[in-house]
Amino acid sequence: MCEGITFDEIMKNVDSLLQRKCQSVRSTNHSLIINIAPVKDSLTTSSCAEDEWDVPYVVHLWPSVLLRNLLPYQITYSVEGNGNKYDTLQEGCSAQIHNAVLDQTKLDLQLLNYLDQNWRSEYHIKSNLPDISFTTFHCVTELDKTELDIGVHVTYTTGQMIIEIHSPYWMVNKTGRMLQYKADGIHRKHPPDYKQPLLFSFQPKNFRQNNKVQLRVTDSELSDQFSLDTVGSHGSVKCKSHKKEYQVGVTINNSSFNITRIVTFTPFFMISNRSKYTLEVAEEGKEKWIPIVLQQCIPFWPENDANKLLVRVENSDLPPKKINFDQQENCLLLHLDNKLGGIAVDVNLTEHSTVITFSNYHDGAAPFLLINHTKEEIIEYGQSSLSELEDCLQPNKAVLYTWADPTGSRKLKWRCGNRTEEISPKEVCFFYQNLLLMLSNFIIVFTCMSSKHIKVTLCLPELVPDKMEILSVDSRKAVYLMSFYEGLQRIVLITEDENVFKLTYESVKAELAEQEIVLSLQDVGISLVNNYTKQEVSYIGITSSDVVWETKPKKKSRWRPMSVKQIDKLEQEFRDYSELSPSENKIVELESNVCLTPNGMNMKIQQPNEIPIRRNYLPALKVEYSSSAHQKSFRIQIYRIQIQNQIPGAIFPFVFYPIKPPKSITLDSAPKPFTDVSIVMRTAGHSQISHIKYFKVLIQEMDLRLDLGFLYAVVEFFTQTDVPSDQELELFKKDVESLQEELMSVSSMDTSQISLYEYFHISPIKAIKQMYILILGLDVLGNPFGFIRGLSEGVEAFFYEPYQGAIQGPEEFIEGMALGFKALVGGAVGGLAGAASRITGAMAKGVAAITMDEDYQQKRREAMNKQPTGLREGITRGGKGLVSFYREMQEDRKEGAQEEGAAGFFKGVGKGLVGAVARPTGGIIDMASSTFQGIKKVADSSEDVISLRPPRFFGEDGVIRPYRLRDGTGSQMLQVKKMKDKFLTNI
Repeated sequence: MCEGITFDEIMKNVDSLLQRKCQSVRSTNHSLIINIAPVKDSLTTSSCAEDEWDVPYVVHLWPSVLLRNLLPYQITYSVEGNGNKYDTLQEGCSAQIHNAVLDQTKLDLQLLNYLDQNWRSEYHIKSNLPDISFTTFHCVTELDKTELDIGVHVTYTTGQMIIEIHSPYWMVNKTGRMLQYKADGIHRKHPPDYKQPLLFSFQPKNFRQNNKVQLRVTDSELSDQFSLDTVGSHGSVKCKSHKKEYQVGVTINNSSFNITRIVTFTPFFMISNRSKYTLEVAEEGKEKWIPIVLQQCIPFWPENDANKLLVRVENSDLPPKKINFDQQENCLLLHLDNKLGGIAVDVNLTEHSTVITFSNYHDGAAPFLLINHTKEEIIEYGQSSLSELEDCLQPNKAVLYTWADPTGSRKLKWRCGNRTEEISPKEVCFFYQNLLLMLSNFIIVFTCMSSKHIKVTLCLPELVPDKMEILSVDSRKAVYLMSFYEGLQRIVLITEDENVFKLTYESVKAELAEQEIVLSLQDVGISLVNNYTKQEVSYIGITSSDVVWETKPKKKSRWRPMSVKQIDKLEQEFRDYSELSPSENKIVELESNVCLTPNGMNMKIQQPNEIPIRRNYLPALKVEYSSSAHQKSFRIQIYRIQIQNQIPGAIFPFVFYPIKPPKSITLDSAPKPFTDVSIVMRTAGHSQISHIKYFKVLIQEMDLRLDLGFLYAVVEFFTQTDVPSDQELELFKKDVESLQEELMSVSSMDTSQISLYEYFHISPIKAIKQMYILILGLDVLGNPFGFIRGLSEGVEAFFYEPYQGAIQGPEEFIEGMALGFKALVGGAVGGLAGAASRITGAMAKGVAAITMDEDYQQKRREAMNKQPTGLREGITRGGKGLVSFYREMQEDRKEGAQEEGAAGFFKGVGKGLVGAVARPTGGIIDMASSTFQGIKKVADSSEDVISLRPPRFFGEDGVIRPYRLRDGTGSQMLQVKKMKDKFLTNI
């Protein structure tokens, strides 16, 4: 039994460590150390009485040391003085060491069966160690003494010391070749048959430097240096030898416990056989054939730059097929013979690998399906790169066609009568084309889906769509040719039957929806709350538009918003009309007569045509889904999205928001949502290919502003703080299992779903520029990109705005000239002032840090966050900071004496003297920064962004409750009042 602990000790040592020692009654050499960490019960403390004895506490009992094995090998450990008794610690497991004493206990560690040897090390448990240090393991063999540096990650918590034995890098060799890793003073060999990871580390003295390694494959030279710390990256390394050039794929991932990098080396070229045949492959120009059995993946090391591979079926007399493996291939069908059929080839190119996969034939694998639906016409066909056509298709027959020479031209040539044409299976489909082919004795109406622009000259009026020219056919007959996709297969149909043509034509057209689902939300708000810190991090608001007037020109058409100019005029007339409490309709004379009604129903435009109108709004979020027999369509519209930084004293309170374009641009256009995404997908038959007929994304210009405080808060919000120990072990086991994956599994991970796009469009928005603003616009050296962008856009607007105004009329031209000139001044002068403001602001931030006064730094951040309205306020703000330093020095001495006595007094004096120099310097710089901000504010032509709502209010208990605007507004008012009181007191 250990010495007792009193409740008085618990109250005096909250959030600190108490330690008790229990001596064994059997042996004086054995003891049990218990760490005791008392904390207040946070959920119930606020509701307790003021009497300290009624405050509840939670008392945590911990072992003194927790030892964790983060190596993929077993280790054993023994505490010095424990009679050489070793305990085994499995991979990923932890052990509590109850008799360890800091700065006294020594551990004897053994690493078992690493490189078929056992390794030994001594580790002293000490206080004040760096977070990562190293211990050296020794392996004594008959030849020499080998050393191995193993990392030790130490974490000191209130309750215990956690020691994690790990290796900075796990090197995984899946190449089947001998690998060697070389760095400064480090040389490690990795045998090809060693399936476990090699434990690698740079020298401890160089650990925190930018270390790089070189690779050698078998007998090659050393490669160029490359880093092992770029987590999540993929790439390749080349090692030259006198015979060939070895290319190795490198993948770097993070382990589940974050302190080890898993570096996997694979052959850059891999061949996978998923077909039912045993195949043989050989590089073009080489006589050595390599067999590949079913479900096998082998490394492939090409020796020349031809990038061509020969393929044949084992024990087959067929000549080998030749393919290119340096270009992407999706389902290239190799024709064998009638007995064997065919095999499909996929070549998947990535940054770190090229995987050549052979698989069985499946429906839709052939690039063409030719159908001759005529009574007596013969169609000849063949690959265009061949000198002669390969075969002919008889009437009422169909044939699946693939390329005779996979490395040749990818166009199909066909001949019917005297007409010869070529069709490519890879043409991106955009719209329907209609072509009339004049042959010697008949006419072909050719309807294909392709990107080629084909002029229509002659056509039969009763057989094709409207707006086509008319031809007197006389005695000639018509033959119709349809060409369309099903998956990746192009179907070419030639028919004389008019009904077949019409049905086929209708099937590939846009279909009417059989089911429609529409979700419309007026306003959406998402609040990100960190319940550990009791703080609202961010508020994401998706809001609807202001009032929008809409028209419906036709009965079946949708309601469409009018132009902004028309909306503003109608809304003003309607408000004036409604304020009079009308009882009768009113005719408003605008560009056309508009009839307004008292209840807002059945309103319409009377001239020149009667068109219904209504007063409405565009929803914040609108999702539309429709489906038919062969098509599905999705549409998502977000009118306006705004992300707010709700952290007090934020540098940028508005993180993300759309930028309003100038009025001269928007006046004659309808209100547009911030984001509009529209997708139309087609499903047909057996194909699993995603056939996307239409994909369009429109995004308006936006502004993105980030500060480090917000980024840290978001990272903390999404980071899981406490992971259960059993979950940690499961994640570790998954790390180890991933190391044992064969090449077949690795190659299958590189495959991706194939999608076919007919129409693909992403608006060329200015959001792409925002990435440069994020990178070059950091508040460190004055945002040089901001000045360049502001100047260029100012000059652009100076010419663009008047041009827009000239199109709309003389009044708009004058307005455009004013807006353009203001944009020029705001871009050039404001850009220069903004750059200077950020440079001086960065300097002042550094000077403020020198004062070592967190309260001063916080008040400075809050003051600088409020943008000055002009030059006068900027100068005034800097002057206040200049004259308040003396009072701050007095406060430093007073606070130091109150908190720490005499020592605190002198500490406060020193702090005040530093502030005596730093604060006026910072005040001068802040004055310059505020002045430049005032200039930029005057020159800036953008409108201020309005907050959607105040931050969430938290009660004393910290419980998250439904948001109340009253509580949020009151809490913000109190915070503002406190800041003003502090500011006035300091002055």
